Amino acid sequence: MTDQAAEDTATQAARRARALDVMRTLRAGRVEDVQAGAENTERTWGAVGSFACDFAMGEIWARPYLSRRDRSMVVLAALTALGGQPMEVRVHARGALNHGMQREQVEEVLVHLSVYTGFPRAIAALREVQALFRAIDGDALLPPRAPAARKDDARRRRDGLDVLRTMHGFASDASDEAVTAPIEAALGRFASLAVHYVHGEVWSRPQLSRRERSLITIAAVAVLGRDEDLRDQIQGALHHGATRDEIEEVFGQLLPYAGWPAGRAALRVAREVFGALEERGDG
Repeated sequence: MTDQAAEDTATQAARRARALDVMRTLRAGRVEDVQAGAENTERTWGAVGSFACDFAMGEIWARPYLSRRDRSMVVLAALTALGGQPMEVRVHARGALNHGMQREQVEEVLVHLSVYTGFPRAIAALREVQALFRAIDGDALLPPRAPAARKDDARRRRDGLDVLRTMHGFASDASDEAVTAPIEAALGRFASLAVHYVHGEVWSRPQLSRRERSLITIAAVAVLGRDEDLRDQIQGALHHGATRDEIEEVFGQLLPYAGWPAGRAALRVAREVFGALEERGDG
């Protein structure tokens, strides 16, 4: 074996070792079990199986900047936005649990995404998640889920304005009219629904932090290819405490799940947003 060939083999071995470590935490299994699983994936899917292990797991999942818990949320968001991925949703919902999420938080990812992917896709993913929970519990019936908090319109508006002030970087003393003006200009008669429902109810729920909600939102919106909304949500993610590195890493995480065109397009939008902020002296 030439020196170059030996070096290439060693590099591939390192990728595979990182992949096995990621697969071990995703599945909460033993190294020897995930190694057998990786080998079976290659026997079944050939080169696709190799790249799913070594690239998706050994390179993307093993990168810094985002925790594996965050990456699990991002992947769930991407799969929900794609729709029609039942097996993958179950795998990554289990992985989210293994990476430290609570069941309520996994379900909350899908509650949140009902706003951005629509109820049919969110409910389809939620059906798979709850089927996973039943399987974990020995096919026992799940306890009844708690309904959303009952809020009157005054509370919905107050909570929605609180979210919007932070999301869009308004000063604490900005008037309510200034906060809602951009939404009213964009949505007209539907503006109050965005304030009251999207932000006053969904974004205000306590099960996930606003940073976490921003990460799954930008992942889903990127998969859907909604560049205008993505620009707004990237700025919101920054205001909610996500770093530029973390935001770019969300879009890198999409590469093996939504494909390179979607990830590359989202990265381009992010760089445009960051550049505009720097020109204004905000970054």
